[in-house]
Amino acid sequence: MVRVSADERRRLLVQAAIRVMARDGVAQATTRSIVAEADMALGAFHYCFRSKEELLEQVITTITSHTLAPALEIIEGSGTLEEKLRGGLASYWQHVLDNPDEHRVTYELTQYATRNPALAEFARKQYRTYLDAHTQVIETLAASTGVTWAVEEAVLARYLTAIVDGLTLLYLNEGDAETAGAAIDLAATQLLGLVVQGS
Repeated sequence: MVRVSADERRRLLVQAAIRVMARDGVAQATTRSIVAEADMALGAFHYCFRSKEELLEQVITTITSHTLAPALEIIEGSGTLEEKLRGGLASYWQHVLDNPDEHRVTYELTQYATRNPALAEFARKQYRTYLDAHTQVIETLAASTGVTWAVEEAVLARYLTAIVDGLTLLYLNEGDAETAGAAIDLAATQLLGLVVQGS
């Protein structure tokens, strides 16, 4: 029998949780349904996670990494500021188009958490993850292109989070990919207008 490390079990459980939530909804994602999806015993969950909240936090971190890592790869690569910014946002948007159910999970998790006293801090932590991701994007753009922003990075990160979050939610409910994509491109143009100087 192949021995699986605790880290690998956690990864498999998180992936199973995302699949269950995307397919059946967050409310149906019980610990039993998640371990069944991962083909593990119930004890594996309690061995890997201290609580369901800890699992949900890992779900958000994992989904965020699915969009952040490819965007950072583009931003850290070669090209002008405009090419990197538009490329990074386009990479994110393509993930939304390819994986809409995964993004629906994130919004459902927010609502689920705000209605569950045991998860009172989850929504706050969830959006802190998004802010941290967008701060990393902004800082990486600055470092890789010599950009100086016209506004504080903390403010810019909130602006970018609000735009991306809002356009994603609008698309998931409206389904107009073409217009939403044009709005993402407009966001890139606006961000480029907030550059004081660049190399």
